[in-house]
Amino acid sequence: MIVESYEDQIILSGPLRSNFWDTIHTAISLALKKSPQGVIINCSGITECTLEGADTFRDIMLFTKSHDARVLVAEVPEQVLFVLKQAPEVRSQLAISSTVEEARQSLFRLHDHEDEPHKKKKKKPVVTGGMQVLVCLTDRGSDSAALEAAIEYANNLQGHLSLVFPLIVPRELPLQSALPEEEGRGAEVLRWAEVEAETNQIPASVKMERGREVAAIIEEAMDETKAERLIVALPSGEESAELAAKLVRSVLPKVRVPIMFVRGAD
Repeated sequence: MIVESYEDQIILSGPLRSNFWDTIHTAISLALKKSPQGVIINCSGITECTLEGADTFRDIMLFTKSHDARVLVAEVPEQVLFVLKQAPEVRSQLAISSTVEEARQSLFRLHDHEDEPHKKKKKKPVVTGGMQVLVCLTDRGSDSAALEAAIEYANNLQGHLSLVFPLIVPRELPLQSALPEEEGRGAEVLRWAEVEAETNQIPASVKMERGREVAAIIEEAMDETKAERLIVALPSGEESAELAAKLVRSVLPKVRVPIMFVRGAD
């Protein structure tokens, strides 16, 4: 087995007949220092894989969980997939992307626009003593109204906005799976929201959070940001009334700060 490291990629080639984790571990650790958003393991060059070799991927999964890192496996040959399917833990939890490009887009959705014109605008410095407000953007119809309320809130309180887009991963998929369509929409929403905040001279940070349900993502984000206020965009439209009510019921028990639920016009 040959292991090569190049920027955000670790390229594996040759037969994988035993657990090669020790060597790959070193390569991943070094790659994450250069690319903290995540690393891609390009498996297109693997010519053979045994069950012992599949243990390498199990150790990759354990590493990503213990280090809260994103490591996506890409371009896995059919003969290797066949072996991985025989290792239940690996088969059900390993995040696999069809192509290296798909994996890269998943890792860098929020980091490929640093040179856009709006980034050159002078930002209002974050006021450390200001109110921390978490804004959960969940719906095209309500996001504008929720952000407008958040900006007004932050203006009155000299606050800082933490803008979060919850990326809901279906339970049948590994949590780190690439979801190109939803990731693209989330990146678009967060970029728009960040520009709106900067235009109004409101300090803001953006983040896409993965999880199985919105309420759990909000709870984790509240702990991380130490937010003192929460604004949640609810599903809009008459047909989404039950979804909106369900979201309210799931969020309320998890939050101990003032909450504003915002629903856009039908």
